[in-house]
Amino acid sequence: MDLPFAVEAIKGLFSKPSTAMYPAKPSTAAENYRGRIVFHPEKCINCMMCERVCSGHAITHTIEKTEEGDRITRTFYLGSCTFCATCMDFCNENAIEFTRDYHMIATKEEDLMVSGTFIKKPPVRKPKPAAPAAAKPAEAPAVAKPPEATADAKPEAEKTAAAAPVKSAESAPAVKAEPEKAAAPAPAAAPIEPRDDGKPVSDPSKCVYCGICAKKCPMQAITVDRASKTWTLDEDACIACGTCAECCPKKCIIM
Repeated sequence: MDLPFAVEAIKGLFSKPSTAMYPAKPSTAAENYRGRIVFHPEKCINCMMCERVCSGHAITHTIEKTEEGDRITRTFYLGSCTFCATCMDFCNENAIEFTRDYHMIATKEEDLMVSGTFIKKPPVRKPKPAAPAAAKPAEAPAVAKPPEATADAKPEAEKTAAAAPVKSAESAPAVKAEPEKAAAPAPAAAPIEPRDDGKPVSDPSKCVYCGICAKKCPMQAITVDRASKTWTLDEDACIACGTCAECCPKKCIIM
């Protein structure tokens, strides 16, 4: 037996181990470590952007129609997740969080499921204000009829008119022309009101057709043509998530 190795073996019996005592003493993960996902359903607006950008197709959802609204359950399957955190980067509402928890030993498939349920209520339309009643036009005051001229007074009026000198057109004072009245202003456009189904509508008086809403739309339901200044919504593709209204710099999209 080699003596140096025997000395090291004896020293090892009375010294502390050089390795981590895991799992007896769990060690803390490194900073910015991407571990188990935490989903905050109360922040989710169901824009489905996380499902579109997930490279491992690890995110799914189910929708159940209820009296309160759509009951949506979003599930993250950690068995297919690559922990790239792309879904967290694209979530505008910060509903997805990656923790430093690396304890993901599972004995069954349900242990690798992270899910959350929330209810997306239908939009509530505000009642339209009642139109004010039209004011009745004021009646003109009655004008008293002048007394009828008598037979004696008529010749006197004729004599006075005959005795008055006739003024020529040149001596008559010039009549000033009345200035033309200004044209009435054009009636104001009717205000844009939100839709009953909660989907967006654009106010053309504010829109600059920048196209940011079309780029941010997770379902590509908005088309903007800057040349012809048109804003078009695909109603079948729109999910009324509200992403377009939040990213609009002019706040011209109403929901």
